[in-house]
Amino acid sequence: MTKLSIPILLGSCRNGRKSLKVAQFILGELLQNNCIQTELIDLGEYKLFMLEERLKEMEETPPNLLRFCSKLGEADGILIVTPEYKNGYPGVLKNALDYLEPQALKHKPIGICTVSSGGFGGLDCLAQLRLVCLALGGLPIPDKLPISYIQEVFDEDGKLCDLGFKTKLESFINELVWYSEAMVNQKQLSNTN
Repeated sequence: MTKLSIPILLGSCRNGRKSLKVAQFILGELLQNNCIQTELIDLGEYKLFMLEERLKEMEETPPNLLRFCSKLGEADGILIVTPEYKNGYPGVLKNALDYLEPQALKHKPIGICTVSSGGFGGLDCLAQLRLVCLALGGLPIPDKLPISYIQEVFDEDGKLCDLGFKTKLESFINELVWYSEAMVNQKQLSNTN
């Protein structure tokens, strides 16, 4: 079987972001899964300009923007890791998603992991992000991976302190893989008919 392409999209570029530790840990776990091909798409490295014109209206498209859009377009599923800022998700993530063409994520399962230093794990961010993913044609999976009190789950060096998180992550990944496989199989059936 061909490996599923499930990149991790890190939705923050703020200095000192704790969500980077989470994304790196999840990346390590996904790399151990023989049925997944993955990479970290770090918006902090892409440095996308604020959206002033649509992608198709640009005379010259920046290479980093083309790379970003094509990586998401080629994916079988996407795992978004994002912090919650003031009950929402970061503007850099919205800006990046706004560059995508309408329906760019059509039929792509999307797993969302939200990160918070407070007790609610970024649930407001999660709800808002699901709506944006639906507007892009994506399919947010029912399972969610909110992380409350991030400072207690990972230490300063990014080492996992709460082993219960690993169990939750495994279940979350299994569901994302299940939906991604189902959609890949359905697309193959549709192409043969």
